[in-house]
Amino acid sequence: GARRIPGRAEAATARSAVYSFLSRSLALPTDAQRAVILEAVLPLVEQIETGDEELDGLLAAAVGAQRAAGGDLRRGHQAVFTHIESQDCPPYETAYDHRDVFRQTAVMADVSGFYLAHGVKIGGVERERPDHIGAELEFMAFMARKEAYALDNLGPEEVSECERTQAHFLRDHLGRWAPSFGRRMSEVAGHPAFVAVGKLLVAWVEADMAAWGVSPTERLNEPRP
Repeated sequence: GARRIPGRAEAATARSAVYSFLSRSLALPTDAQRAVILEAVLPLVEQIETGDEELDGLLAAAVGAQRAAGGDLRRGHQAVFTHIESQDCPPYETAYDHRDVFRQTAVMADVSGFYLAHGVKIGGVERERPDHIGAELEFMAFMARKEAYALDNLGPEEVSECERTQAHFLRDHLGRWAPSFGRRMSEVAGHPAFVAVGKLLVAWVEADMAAWGVSPTERLNEPRP
């Protein structure tokens, strides 16, 4: 059987919780979504200490802003994701990949390929494109959960497959554009919960890439016109 590696499974579970928190914080704040955040996600995230003072501060600020968020959260979400979506901070990876439509189709196919390889397909309650920020973050949350399970129950091959997938997905996809999206969102969002989660997103993705020892294939800083 597999030998349990103390600490590593807990670390993977913690990373999964943060990715899930980021993903859910960016989703439409329905009553059901809010209930999951407040009752299931925040209690996990509040126990996490990364040991990095700046990151822990941003995590605490994002958690606090979510706890304090009132009924205006939906308006704040609308401001970021609808009427200014097209210009200031589009929530789609391909919007930052400034090449032709063939290139964008290839990016979408590659993202979908990552999902399909791990038995995940886009869909469910919220119909969304595979390159949406929430979908990409949720995939990282899923892979970190899978890694934790592999560390506890499976062998080294399954563990390294989970690790490789996360490192490559950051390098080829999420890491290329999430820092830019997070920065833009924290600048244009009026609502403190979205400002805080934007700042956390930038720092978290950068720190996670550093932890995996990867750099993005390129940094997509500007949405294409």
